[in-house]
Amino acid sequence: MRFQLSGYLRSVRALHPVLALALLLAIMFSSPLGGTPAEVRKGTVTAIADAAVLIFPICAWAARGLLDTEPDVQRHVSAVTAGRRRALIAGLLSAFVFSAVLALVAPVYLLAQAAGSGLNPQAMAVGATLCPLSALAATALGALTSRAVIRSTGTSILVLLGVCTLNLIFGLSPLRFLTVPMIDWMRAAGHGPSGLVGAFPELTARTLAWTAIAIALYVRLRRTRP
Repeated sequence: MRFQLSGYLRSVRALHPVLALALLLAIMFSSPLGGTPAEVRKGTVTAIADAAVLIFPICAWAARGLLDTEPDVQRHVSAVTAGRRRALIAGLLSAFVFSAVLALVAPVYLLAQAAGSGLNPQAMAVGATLCPLSALAATALGALTSRAVIRSTGTSILVLLGVCTLNLIFGLSPLRFLTVPMIDWMRAAGHGPSGLVGAFPELTARTLAWTAIAIALYVRLRRTRP
């Protein structure tokens, strides 16, 4: 795990999602939220849900990049020396750790504004959890599109972007139960802090179920790949 993280951080690849996140945050936070404290609380919760949706492809990209940093030969050596299962788990954990760091940075400014406006602790906890939850699902998608599963770089990028797009499209349809519930995050946040808190258990369960299925598929595909 340490080897994969250090190798990724030393590479230029690590800069790409960091710069993308910095640009996203600069655009999102170019103007402060105004209005009454109640309006600020609702605005920050809505913005946190938006941030969780927008960082999803960035975190998936970061996870894919980290897993692809390890050369194929080194990946095979790690599988032999440490065991295939341990090497696979270490890769997933490394990818999630990096993605989670990005996800934790994203809502810091919004959470500070929310705290200043008097947002209740339960809503604060939900807001702080939403982006890392997005990063968890994104890590699974990044793993599914990594070189160990999809050999072609162009194809893997198309699959990653395609899944992100279909998540949004299906999220607006009766097939939304098949997706990471990003649209439902935004819908719940649109009803204010209480709406997001009330919907959070169901949305978390759906996100974790999607992630578990995606990781199970990744493990299955890795077993069939050299």
